[in-house]
Amino acid sequence: MTQQRETIPTQWASVLLQPIPGADERIVIAIAAINDEGEARCLRTIDPANMNAIFRDERKYVSDLIAFVTDSLDTHLIHARCLDNWQPPVEGVFLGTHQRGKSADIDELVRRAASLSTVFYGDCLQPQSATVKPRRWMEEISSILATRDKRLCSHLDVRVPLGCHDAPARFSFLDSGFAANLVTFSKSNWKSRVEAARAGLWSLSMLADAPYIFRPERKELLAGTDIDKPDAKVQEAIDEITDEASRRDVLVTTLSTPEAVADHIARHASVR
Repeated sequence: MTQQRETIPTQWASVLLQPIPGADERIVIAIAAINDEGEARCLRTIDPANMNAIFRDERKYVSDLIAFVTDSLDTHLIHARCLDNWQPPVEGVFLGTHQRGKSADIDELVRRAASLSTVFYGDCLQPQSATVKPRRWMEEISSILATRDKRLCSHLDVRVPLGCHDAPARFSFLDSGFAANLVTFSKSNWKSRVEAARAGLWSLSMLADAPYIFRPERKELLAGTDIDKPDAKVQEAIDEITDEASRRDVLVTTLSTPEAVADHIARHASVR
């Protein structure tokens, strides 16, 4: 039986664009969120399919501007671990009022916040019957491993302090010989997941200097994809992370299902 995930306090805010300088109009272009465990997300809220209708000849300029803004906010959230003190990289962009909530899934929270914040969010324009609930990889992985060896489950979602950093580092799996972080990529989220993958790489590479008796010999970033062959953008993102991982003595393995991830963890875990 799958364990119910604990709800975690989360702070979020909308990212507002003033398309006409000095005017009262504001458009929500993204939702930014971070929870008390340091997980951060920045979700763009304007469906690319709607960009042409909204911005017409300026669509490419606005799309590039939104990407520039969300990349800046992604980086801020990962390093500052809070919404405060972010400086928008361009004029006419503002962070909305900070909201507090609780959620067991930060991705679900930002999608819900987006649907409540703007009519331009793509998912709220689709029929409810067509909405596909996102796959929760770690829940499935935990359920699979519990049927094989329950001891493995105690090594999932581990948090440990690293050096002088205030917030503990988080690992999808950690035991005496194997450390892994799972990051799932899809066509819709590949850009934001690159930053999540970088954060995972940082945690894994810091283990080499951790003040512990054991230091896992195998450190690995697990790139989860829902398709056997990632499309060009997803593959480009994974290749970028693989290149960076090679300089940090971290392996990268692409796996297409939670079952494959569970098999991989069971194969390399030191727990016996």
